[in-house]
Amino acid sequence: MSTKNANPDPTQLLTALRFLLYYLGMYILLINIHGLVRSHDIEFGRDADTGGQTRYILDLARTLGKTPGVERVDLVTRLLKEKTVSSDYAEPDEHIEGCARIIRLSAGGTKYIRKEKLWSSLDEFTDRLINYLRHQDRLPDVVHGHYADAGYVAEQVAGAFGLPLVFSGHSLGRGKLKFLLDMGWTEDKADEKYAIRKRIKIEEEVLARADLVIASTSYEQNALYGLYENKDHPKYQVIPPGLDLDSFFPYYDYELPGNQISAEQKQAHMRMKNQLRRFHFEPDKPLILTLCRPDARKNIDRLIEIYGEDRELQALANLAIFAGIRDDISVMGEEEKEVLTEILMAMDKYDLYGKMAIPKNHDPGTDVPEMYRIAALSGGVFVSSAYLENFGLTFIEASAAGLPFIATDKGGPVDIVANMGSGRLVDIDNTEQFTNTIKTLLTDQEQWTDLSERGINKTREIYSWQNHVESYLNALKEFPVPRIAHRRDPEQDPVGLRFRSLSNVLIVDIDDTLVGDPESADKLARIIRDKRPVLGFGIATGRHLESAQRALKESDIPSPDVWITSVGSEIFYGKEAQPDKGWRSHISRNWKPDAIRETLKDFPFLSLQLDEGSQSPYKISYNLDDANPSKDPIPKIHEALSARKLWYSLIHSHGNLVDILPYRASKGKAIRYLSTKWNVPLEHMLTAGNSGNDRDMLTGSLRGIVVSNHEKELNSLKKTPHIFFAESSHAGGIIDGMIHYGVIEGN
Repeated sequence: MSTKNANPDPTQLLTALRFLLYYLGMYILLINIHGLVRSHDIEFGRDADTGGQTRYILDLARTLGKTPGVERVDLVTRLLKEKTVSSDYAEPDEHIEGCARIIRLSAGGTKYIRKEKLWSSLDEFTDRLINYLRHQDRLPDVVHGHYADAGYVAEQVAGAFGLPLVFSGHSLGRGKLKFLLDMGWTEDKADEKYAIRKRIKIEEEVLARADLVIASTSYEQNALYGLYENKDHPKYQVIPPGLDLDSFFPYYDYELPGNQISAEQKQAHMRMKNQLRRFHFEPDKPLILTLCRPDARKNIDRLIEIYGEDRELQALANLAIFAGIRDDISVMGEEEKEVLTEILMAMDKYDLYGKMAIPKNHDPGTDVPEMYRIAALSGGVFVSSAYLENFGLTFIEASAAGLPFIATDKGGPVDIVANMGSGRLVDIDNTEQFTNTIKTLLTDQEQWTDLSERGINKTREIYSWQNHVESYLNALKEFPVPRIAHRRDPEQDPVGLRFRSLSNVLIVDIDDTLVGDPESADKLARIIRDKRPVLGFGIATGRHLESAQRALKESDIPSPDVWITSVGSEIFYGKEAQPDKGWRSHISRNWKPDAIRETLKDFPFLSLQLDEGSQSPYKISYNLDDANPSKDPIPKIHEALSARKLWYSLIHSHGNLVDILPYRASKGKAIRYLSTKWNVPLEHMLTAGNSGNDRDMLTGSLRGIVVSNHEKELNSLKKTPHIFFAESSHAGGIIDGMIHYGVIEGN
């Protein structure tokens, strides 16, 4: 009997398994936080945050959702609930198509917030997303963040669970800053308005961690990402966006007998023609069309200037500008208000009444394709006067409908023209070239027809969503399979995977609890190493991180899964001590350290601790002067801080130490936060301590252990349920407690 395949190559088996996992059940997590995201009637152009990115991410999710081999697609965004936006955005989940759905999580309240104001809410969003994933029956195979804010969240989530990280910037902070500086802005002004320094810092961090960056054009990859210090870290894949070709069909379909155009599309066609007739004295002229968000970078006033200063161009064609959606300019955001006001002032300056249209509203789903077809049927042209386009989805949309376009000779349009040959590139600053190119396409029928036909044919060949998703999945299949790769040394597992595998978590104080008796500490260290696959280990200490690391190294204690340091004001994970940014965000609310120091500066019985690491951004530490005649100093501190309505936690320990923390911070509160974030029941957590600053991590549903060498301030807990007072001291007492609670067997 042949034994040729009795022992197959393990590499071949892994390859086959990878294929099955990725193509017979892939779970893709997409994150797009800002903007108004719903599966239908996209409010495209409502403001600067609801543009091409929103349409792209929804079309990507929709196409992935109906692609064979993709089991699940979650598009995670922010939940919104306020009167100014549709109630659609308050639904916790929404079906898109196939296996794709929108998941909405609240963060920073439920009001709509522009992206520049969202940064302080991202850690809360991250924690909610981690909690959501902890309750799912499986983890995603890949996390894909869109724009810098979602990139930040995706980085934290991917790191927590050891997942591949994909990033798409869509627009990038360094490029925007360069544009603003060229426009005469200062960097301080750009930072004040757009939080540009924060954005660039985050983009650098995401690029340093990303496994793959998906760009729309080679220009975006080379010129825009090329501005970043960490540009060489990730792998890049240029994948042009797709297009819904059922909506963006050619203009001449209207002229074909027996066409299959729907009643809704015909109604939209007539509605938009009637919209334009309200503005144009001679509605049958060719149409110069532009469509974009009311964004200063779109440079709309340049097109109006070109048109307004050329009488011949006005005689040849009408102008139509669709700059987002508006009801009342006066109540719009400052940027949109400024741009739209400038458009109307330019219209008045050049007296373009009867020649220029600027409609207030349109339906992005049905009306936009009809705009292109109406312009094409008139023999018109699509024009963008933006100095730079990262990609330019509108050029593909126009081309699909058979409408030639004119665009900047910088950025994404260069790739589009190279791929399709359906438009002309110009130097936006060269008035003569810009104007003559528009006139040529309006008057040269042969050239117009050639560009139109190229656009219709090439769009279907190159820019279909099926092609995009096929390239997208081919790029993702290069990642290692997380469900295989994560089973390594438990100390090396990402924190999210680590907590999923634990039966119990032991969290202990260091000084005079974990250390102090070398023999019992060595015994406990062996137990921790032996039980590591199912026993989590953490420390909760008043020490700062570096001091805690030194103490454990000196005693040869295994590196913890979690470090709770500085009396519970800091949380870190694993050997690399990755900070829990969500905890920092959580405790920072109403924390006013300068006001606290000012309030207590003249108290004669208090002096600031001066030891290394004794002060930190979220901890103010004092010594109590024992020689001072003041009695009961702690109530006096509470009285002073409360009088100024300051929010705080006060930890009094060892008789002469006082730590002031944010009101949400302490060792116990940190442990309860971990329980919620990582879905570990409190009754599965053992805690051990010996002093007053351990008190709140010993009580409640936690299984507390008090070592025998405890300070008298813990005697009041002796009759408290769920607290075990050990007969042994130091680490020996911890071992006694573990036996008492059945975590390990006794001798």
